[in-house]
Amino acid sequence: MSKIKTLCLSVVFAAGCVSTAEVSTRAKNPASSNVAAPAELSWQELSLPIDINFEFDEKSQVLLDANSTGPVASFIIPVDKTPIDMVLTSHVDNELTLYIPNILITNAKGEELYHIKSNEFRYIPARLLDGDQVQTQLTVAPQVGTRQVNILIYTTIEDLKGSTTIIHPAKALAIGKGNQPPSIPDLTATHSKYGQLSLTVSSANQLPIRPTLDYMPASDTKHTDYLNSIQYSVEQGDMDHAITLLNEAEKLGIPNARATFINAVQIQNEHKSAEE
Repeated sequence: MSKIKTLCLSVVFAAGCVSTAEVSTRAKNPASSNVAAPAELSWQELSLPIDINFEFDEKSQVLLDANSTGPVASFIIPVDKTPIDMVLTSHVDNELTLYIPNILITNAKGEELYHIKSNEFRYIPARLLDGDQVQTQLTVAPQVGTRQVNILIYTTIEDLKGSTTIIHPAKALAIGKGNQPPSIPDLTATHSKYGQLSLTVSSANQLPIRPTLDYMPASDTKHTDYLNSIQYSVEQGDMDHAITLLNEAEKLGIPNARATFINAVQIQNEHKSAEE
């Protein structure tokens, strides 16, 4: 029984449709495909907007260090003063195996900016053309003067020991039709060092790449509190808290949260530029 639907080959942006590209994870020099430090990897430079598919297999470059224990992807993404939205998806394959990713985002000096662990990815059941997958969405606010961020995608020894429960296709079909799901066992996807992934990145001043699936109405008072807190956090330089509030606000369906965040970041950047 086939579990994977055909992967969606395009993603719609505000200005139209951008075709998906296939990107290789192989090292430029096969003789150095296994390395012990991120600096030794083959880093690929990508241009915004990004919509790519890539695969980890036996020919992929491998990073073996304190964090990573297998094939990795390493990308360089140009940034300016505008935050960027990022969505990383890992797809369950026909054999019910799954690469569970972690994301390490650093600046050009290799200094950590964000670290998204595997337990922060959420499972999304198969729907329409998309098969079962795990996914995370995040907003990256570049530091003042930053011209690029480095994206390292890897898995760990602990990740490979685990598994992910997959909703049985018959259950998913019943739920999708609004019917009572049958009482049958779910499936299990074994974690693997190989797999198929997708990455989309765009400027945060565009429409969101993919809408969040969870939605809860929020009161007008909560709207105002969130918007004021986002703006205040940016003004205080607490970008981590501001982004956390932004993600929460969007999950709650609060309008203008992203616009408030972007405007506050731009104002702060203008102030800092004027002071330099």
